[in-house]
Amino acid sequence: MCGIGGAWGGRAGERVRRMAPWLMHRGQEGVGYAYIRGGEIALGEPGDDAEGALVHTRYSTSGEYGVQLQPVLAKYRDLEIAVVFNGTVVNYRRLGVENPGFDGDALAKALAREIWERGVEQGVISVYSKIVGAASLLALTPWGLLAVRDPWGIRPLAYKHLGDGVVFASEDVAIEGGIEVPPGLAFLYGRRVAFWKIPPGVGKICALEYVYFAHHATKLGGRLVLEVREALGKALAELETEDIDVVTYVPETSRLAALSYASALGKPLVDAVVKNRYAGRIFIAPPHARLPSDAFRVVPELVRGKNVALVDDSIIRGTNIKTVVAKLKEAGAKKVHVRIASPPVRWPCFFGMDFQTRRELIAHGRSEEQVRSLIGADTLKYLPLEKFREIIGEACYACFTGEYPQKLDIKQAEAELGRAPA
Repeated sequence: MCGIGGAWGGRAGERVRRMAPWLMHRGQEGVGYAYIRGGEIALGEPGDDAEGALVHTRYSTSGEYGVQLQPVLAKYRDLEIAVVFNGTVVNYRRLGVENPGFDGDALAKALAREIWERGVEQGVISVYSKIVGAASLLALTPWGLLAVRDPWGIRPLAYKHLGDGVVFASEDVAIEGGIEVPPGLAFLYGRRVAFWKIPPGVGKICALEYVYFAHHATKLGGRLVLEVREALGKALAELETEDIDVVTYVPETSRLAALSYASALGKPLVDAVVKNRYAGRIFIAPPHARLPSDAFRVVPELVRGKNVALVDDSIIRGTNIKTVVAKLKEAGAKKVHVRIASPPVRWPCFFGMDFQTRRELIAHGRSEEQVRSLIGADTLKYLPLEKFREIIGEACYACFTGEYPQKLDIKQAEAELGRAPA
């Protein structure tokens, strides 16, 4: 998972530089750039004279942690391209390239080879016919900016035509509006202009994009993420049976669900849990940087002697929620009732999220009561899958159900995506 952006035409360099801060909620390990100027493609921050440019904000799901590995510069014979992508390629070691360092490296090299041998359109189709996983990509080529939306629709991509060029980004919030690229649609914009379809083009956006990952001002599937999160919170409130005095939340992405939940119950929402604004997103940090005890504090005056509903968008590893529950109790909360605006995450993601083994998931193989005990809450309620599906609609629910959009062997996928130590 990460954020990608690209521009072609007037002020391309400036435009991707301006995108970067609006994509860092998708990746904070590093920001990388590539550009084309005078027919030459290079890595590095683009100047204002760049004809085309790319930006990548990294949240690693493959390769080493803590280093910036994209954009990838790939050369095959006389063809050189620069590639950024969002997603995970499970079978990257089987794409037929020598010594692939990580999935983005293999994808870029395979793309260069296939384009050289088959041409742009057929080359892209050929690469995607081999991929197990998900990949929305942008590439600088000698002919212009290539953009491909993940054919399964799991990873998002948006575009916007400007008077003197075009811009693409993982989310429309990074380009101040725009249109979602349909699943499986490829664009080439520049010295040549073309578009074509890549099968299957089914359109199953990752449900966790709505729940946690995307910016709340982004539109996915024609809906504001903000509105979806509010609907999840309202549905969560309809399940409530406990005596609640105040509602708080784990900052920041669960705030909208918590606000809607509190409003539906007629209870006050308090900012009892505060987060160091410089800590970044803990869930997408490398393992050695996931330090919730340093990132969160609790305001005792807001919870002391009270029955507290603690709302979060999801529980993956359980690290954050366990820490926050403990801090609330240390601050004098009478009871802590944890409420989760999604179902239990019981299965690994092989399509762009960095939880790729069952052993790291707190809910895998455990009942809700067992999870409750592990996190130290007095009660725990998740939003039921049926209600969750009703609100989200057509999406990839693999991490909740274990039913993946592509046929794969879970043990093999876990082994193939083995990570370097942090």
